[in-house]
Amino acid sequence: MSVGDYASLTTEELVRRFAETAKRTGCIFSRDNRRVLTPLHRMLVPEMQALGAELRKRKPVDRVRQLCEDDDPDVRGWAGPQFHAVDPEWADAAVNGLIYGWTTRQVIAWRQRIFRGAPKRPRLNEITVAQLVDRFVDACERCYGTTRFLSDAEGGGSNMKAYNKVSGDVYAAARELSRRGDLRALLPLFDHPLVTVRQQAAGYCLPIATERATATLEKVADSMDFSERMDASRTLGYWRKGQYCAFPDDLWNVRV
Repeated sequence: MSVGDYASLTTEELVRRFAETAKRTGCIFSRDNRRVLTPLHRMLVPEMQALGAELRKRKPVDRVRQLCEDDDPDVRGWAGPQFHAVDPEWADAAVNGLIYGWTTRQVIAWRQRIFRGAPKRPRLNEITVAQLVDRFVDACERCYGTTRFLSDAEGGGSNMKAYNKVSGDVYAAARELSRRGDLRALLPLFDHPLVTVRQQAAGYCLPIATERATATLEKVADSMDFSERMDASRTLGYWRKGQYCAFPDDLWNVRV
């Protein structure tokens, strides 16, 4: 079809054709990404670009979001890069979800948690140990999101402003556990599925479970998770040089 032919289609027809053609075309996020090397892919790319261009002219936000959260990774993989001008949050969420293995809605919800921040009440000194662990995990999860799901302008990425702010929540929860003598409550988190939780828990538990914490940090340091890998390596370096101090603002917390 020519560009003029696409202009004659209804928005519903454009959206349907965009999804169907994306599934035939494939992308780097395909379940079999070798499809991007095929003649069919090269033949269909101009059609995908033309469909995207026509939809961008119309700016149907609801329909764009529908494409950005489609179950098929090929649809999301084409929708995200093409519709940033229509809905940047959902377009970026589609791409970031594909990169890191989350759905678009999960990324959107993650972003909302980051912007919402930690609960103001009850205060950390008013809650149970189990609740403190939950706060610790929540803060670690938000740290993970700041390095993956926020733009530089939002304080994420290389900016690190959002990460630095949220990491203060991790620190505060760990410090309250330490004050109570309950840092061991973090030990089960060494097996948490999220790398940031494992890295942070192990970092704070080095003095009380050195062997396990060191092994956990070494695995993180050897991983492909750049931010956590760097933090784990730095923590191990401080520990091995005798410069480790988990809570530097506490006079009673001497270096180990």
